[in-house]
Amino acid sequence: MMQTLPDDDALVENARHDPDAFAALYRRYLTPVYRYLLIRLGNSQDAEDITSRVFTEALEGLIHQRYREGGNFAAWLFTIARRRLIDLYRQRPAVSLEEAALLDPDPFDQIQFSDNKTRLKELLSELDEDKQELMRLRFAGGLSFAEIAALDGKSEAAVKMMVHRTIHWLRENWEAKNV
Repeated sequence: MMQTLPDDDALVENARHDPDAFAALYRRYLTPVYRYLLIRLGNSQDAEDITSRVFTEALEGLIHQRYREGGNFAAWLFTIARRRLIDLYRQRPAVSLEEAALLDPDPFDQIQFSDNKTRLKELLSELDEDKQELMRLRFAGGLSFAEIAALDGKSEAAVKMMVHRTIHWLRENWEAKNV
């Protein structure tokens, strides 16, 4: 017998009335939010710090009715994560995409990852920021097409098409550089 998980709307409603019930939403979204932030920041300490802030702000938002009824909780949560990233970026000096691609916070990771990681970073850095963000949300954040569409104010079909075209472009350029 398969157990069905409660949907986000039910969990949100419970958390609004009982902050302890927020734990179910926290468990559901902790890994995707952290992974998204880690990819964006390249630093586990900063990713942990901002992840903590995101969930604190989300809980406060639920309690104080800042989350609108019937909304998309995942999109709202990732909107908070993006805003906290922007806040952090405003406090730091700018780093070029080339420098960011070369940064690797853990020496073990530098040894472990192959040339493929470097090649993929190079290809991704050739994309414009919107496409890079789309890839981060889809693959690091694990958001569905519908959640990304809600987050970016686009149709789900448009998001699917952009992801498909971006992956196609990456594949073509990956293979072209392998020749």
